[in-house]
Amino acid sequence: METQVMSFHYHFHVLRHYFECHDILEEHWKEYENFSKNDSIVSLILFSTACYHYRRGNITGALKTYKKSLQNAEANDEFHHLGIEKTPYVSIIKSQIMRIDQGKVYRNIQLPLTKACYQALESTYDDFDFNYNKDVSDYIKHHHLLRDRTEVIESRNSAYNQRHSKL
Repeated sequence: METQVMSFHYHFHVLRHYFECHDILEEHWKEYENFSKNDSIVSLILFSTACYHYRRGNITGALKTYKKSLQNAEANDEFHHLGIEKTPYVSIIKSQIMRIDQGKVYRNIQLPLTKACYQALESTYDDFDFNYNKDVSDYIKHHHLLRDRTEVIESRNSAYNQRHSKL
């Protein structure tokens, strides 16, 4: 199992740091030779983003993102390389959509890991266990607001300067 996928599952199931999950998988996805928005990994990127929105109470954002995740998952057959069993994964996405439609509050969930993924996580991380505690630090819960954005801002400024220096 690839290191980035393992890291994603650790952050998702133990730390419950969904924003970091998104970043880990997005970076990994962009390493693919011919990456596409139709790749199965995109469903997990969207799913972790939806969990982030749902936990923060952004119901509109969560619902929209879960639906995109579902659409991608249903269009793909292969999730084993991501350590996920597809059929129960699709059911979980539908369940999350239904919970939002019913006005239910966010709760932590467990993704349906393949046996090989679960065993790899247990042997790689001494503290791997499914964390059902909803309490996370504000830094994790509101990460997009509280993180250090220096690198992002510098990157945007650099890209802007490069575009405008060509004029």
